[in-house]
Amino acid sequence: MRAIKTFGLAADTPVLVAVSGGKDSLALWDVLHALGYATKGLHLDLGIDGFSEASIEAIRSFARERSLPWASYSLKETFGYDLYEVRRATRRKMCSICGLIKRQLLNRLTIREGFGTLAVGHNLDDEAGRLLGNMVRHRNQYLKKQSPFLPSTHPRLPAKLKPLYRLEASEILTYCSLKGIRYVAFRCPLSRKATSHFFKEALDLLESRMPATKRDFLFTYLDRNHARQEQQPFLTCTRCGEPAYAEICSVCNLLAKVEGSRLSVSTGPLSGNTGHHH
Repeated sequence: MRAIKTFGLAADTPVLVAVSGGKDSLALWDVLHALGYATKGLHLDLGIDGFSEASIEAIRSFARERSLPWASYSLKETFGYDLYEVRRATRRKMCSICGLIKRQLLNRLTIREGFGTLAVGHNLDDEAGRLLGNMVRHRNQYLKKQSPFLPSTHPRLPAKLKPLYRLEASEILTYCSLKGIRYVAFRCPLSRKATSHFFKEALDLLESRMPATKRDFLFTYLDRNHARQEQQPFLTCTRCGEPAYAEICSVCNLLAKVEGSRLSVSTGPLSGNTGHHH
């Protein structure tokens, strides 16, 4: 794959693949396995009625057919609270909560699983939509970090890859169809009001009138951003010892808000919790 060559990912690099049960993550896992990489799936069970059960079954079936190992961690057991409890306590939008928790916990669970590289299934539509949303809202802190490859900048932070960033969702659908990959085909029921969908729809409209707009928009930005990209140095969270941009990491800050004041334990999140390995 052209993207993997760009990353310089050595053939003997073990890769942990974040799998949701959707088309993108399962297609990514299939491709990496076919290319000969030693892979393992990592799933974060969000506890969403109906959706989470279907996701786990899709992953289980995929992994069984290919004799691939995978691990599933419950958000409730790992973080201490489920999405609904966090939303009630913080009144933040559900997708914002979910995104923050997933980003942080997947990084931490990658290190726990003994891997130094995490691959996620974000495609061209995802990345272009994210870029447009960050530009419209002037989220410069996120714009600086938007890249299909983020090297590790902290001993407890894995390198993160997005090998599908050059492929549209339609192309991945075709791949899954040709390979007989059975995935969860319906959207997360909690994402109905996600603003990311609107930005993707806006780009789809432009694409229909001006083909290749999405590719030009994303790739031009990435080429220019790469030349001036500076990795912000990480600190270490004083509460849990994980990488952080400030004295206290975003996970511990969120936990503190949910608990109403200070954390009730000094060991921080992810202490003593185990996942289910398959």
